[in-house]
Amino acid sequence: MQVTNDNRPEYIKRLEHLLYGNNYQVSLDVYGPLDSGAPLIDILKSAVNSSCVVSRCAPVSLNEVREQVLEWLLYPGDLGSGPLDLDIKHAEIRALAEQLLQGAQLDNADAAYDFYLANGHPGYPVFWEFAYDIHASGKRWILLGSSSD
Repeated sequence: MQVTNDNRPEYIKRLEHLLYGNNYQVSLDVYGPLDSGAPLIDILKSAVNSSCVVSRCAPVSLNEVREQVLEWLLYPGDLGSGPLDLDIKHAEIRALAEQLLQGAQLDNADAAYDFYLANGHPGYPVFWEFAYDIHASGKRWILLGSSSD
């Protein structure tokens, strides 16, 4: 039996719980503060998974980060999979999503980058995924999310 200690903030665990559904599970995490001067791949291999491979990375506006994260967290699914009772949970999910973005320092960010993890993603992306490198106050935060079946 393996026992793990989940030290993530409660808002992340609550978001994952609220979004659990039929053939649908969400995985979220924020890593940071981390060294903003180190190459992204070195940070990912150290903080996330030693097998990380990044196949693309591009600047993205802070508004695009917020819009994309909210869009995916409110993804309704389809007939065979998706979160349960999303309409009832909508307000709480939006509030917790804002906490997630605050935890990733988006409101204080100087720059953000959208990247794709070709290998080493801690989740198992099926329906959607996001990966952002957010720079604020001389540090960086990595925001990762995905949904799987």
